Parts: sequence; C-alpha cells; structure tokens
Amino acid sequence: MNPAAMEEHVTFSSGAARLSGVLSYPEQAEPEQAVLLCSPHPHFAGDMNNNVICSIAQRLAARCAVLRFDYRGVGESEIVLAPGESAFDYWNAVEETKDYRDAVEDVSAAARTLLAATESLGLDLSVVGYSFGAATGMLFAHRDSRVWKMVAVAPPLGKVSFAFLSDCRKPSLHLVGRKDFLYSDERITAFRRSVGLAAQVVVLDDADHFFRGDEDLVVQRIEEYLRGLPTV
Repeated sequence: MNPAAMEEHVTFSSGAARLSGVLSYPEQAEPEQAVLLCSPHPHFAGDMNNNVICSIAQRLAARCAVLRFDYRGVGESEIVLAPGESAFDYWNAVEETKDYRDAVEDVSAAARTLLAATESLGLDLSVVGYSFGAATGMLFAHRDSRVWKMVAVAPPLGKVSFAFLSDCRKPSLHLVGRKDFLYSDERITAFRRSVGLAAQVVVLDDADHFFRGDEDLVVQRIEEYLRGLPTV
C-alpha cells in the first residue's frame, strides 16, 4: 500500500447482491479526483486484487479517491443464482453471451458508492477498466454524465465491439500492448475506427495483455492522462 494513502473496506448494494470493495485515498490531503476501477473477467484473474488494478489503485491513491471492487459472485461479493447454478456457470454464460448488463449494474452501483463517499468534495469522476473491465467500464461511463474521463487498459480486441463509442464525445484513453495475444494490425485498425474521434489509442510496443512487470508504465500513462498531461 502507498504509505501516503489510506484504505478501507466498503460494502454496497447492486440489485439484490451485496458487493465488496476497497476505498483508497490520500492520508494527509484532500483527493483531487475520484477514480473507479473495473476489474477483468472473474475467469481470468478478475478480482480487485489483480496486479494491474492494485498497481493503479496504489499509485493514484496518493492524490485521488479510488474505489476498486469485486463483481457479484467474486471474492466476498454476493450473487443471487438460479437453483443448481454456480458462480462459475453464471460467469461462463456472461462470457459466452456477452450479456454484460449485470456487470454494468455492478459498475454503476460502485460509482454511486464512490460519489457518495466524496460528495462533499465535488470531485470529477473518471472510470478506468482493465480487459473485461474496459468493456464494462466504458459501457457505463460513456453514457453517464457524471463521468469526466474514461480509460481502457487492454480492451479485448476482436472479442467485444466498442462501436458504442463511435459517436462519443467524452475523452477516453485506450492502452493496448503490441504483444497482447488479442493484438493484430487488423484488429487495432478496426478498433481505432470504432471508438471515435474523442478517443486516444496508444500502443505499447513491449507490453502484453497482463502487464506483469510493466504495471508502472501503465499507471504512469493513466496518471498523466487523468492529470491532463500529454500522453505520447
């Protein structure tokens, strides 16, 4: 944990489920922004303790209020299941059908929690999502007027359509590793065309989908973007 930051466990409701999260914030100063972090898919190291999510939270919490959380059925977060259905079955169906409505509802509930916690400060809200979380975060953030900026880390190229951003005027940053197993020149070209003119797409030549060992590079790009510094 960043020595300049504090963190506390929080719970909040998303529909009938009670979700678990961690709120991090500066220890001795008022936060400058509010940042919501959206994790990868639960079948692919997708929880709030993921290496990328934790690295972003730890760095940004020195000057931002940061909330990371677990989707329903992950970690300590509850889930309401049909008889005979397991959490694994539920998330497998989400992956197969690309029906992200429940996950986006979880994101929305987390955003309400973060905004309520920082209401007296009137902070700008940004949403940062990684992999599957890039899709759920953007699906929520692009249509919510409370969101200022959006960031997608390793958006799942070719697996999820981001065409819903084609006419979005809200600024967004998309970080893609050239060594990502989902990367191809054709896919990145199609992705650039789909996300619209307000989106900035940055290809990181030496990074893959998981960013192990490259977490600092990703966090630096995100921090620069959220602070309004040029991202080259």
